[in-house]
Amino acid sequence: MPKVFVYGSLKRGQSNAFMMQGAQFVAPARSVQCWRLVALPHYPALVWEEGPCRITGEVWEVPETMMAELDRFEEVPVLYTRQEIEVELEGQEGGTADRLLMAHAYFMPAVLAAAGRELREGRWPA
Repeated sequence: MPKVFVYGSLKRGQSNAFMMQGAQFVAPARSVQCWRLVALPHYPALVWEEGPCRITGEVWEVPETMMAELDRFEEVPVLYTRQEIEVELEGQEGGTADRLLMAHAYFMPAVLAAAGRELREGRWPA
């Protein structure tokens, strides 16, 4: 089953968490690479550019049939693109290698995220 790294309104307790119904929560996680995260008026956007820190989020196992639904919701390819990134699961036993995995994440083009406020701590809500 594909894994998805969510960092904003799709996280548990956030406004669009209902979109994850039918998926299985895996664990809190952080991106291995440092990315830019910006806050827009109602949600954050991850930007495919080097940022100041690792991004905090959650990993979910998503049925293959749900991937197309998530892509539509995230307005791929107009508003976001989906890329695979390496993430590290938090709160898991074992060595670092046991906690690393690849997961899909949604990225907004820098030009569309330009009006956003930088979230230098890598977490939303800030």
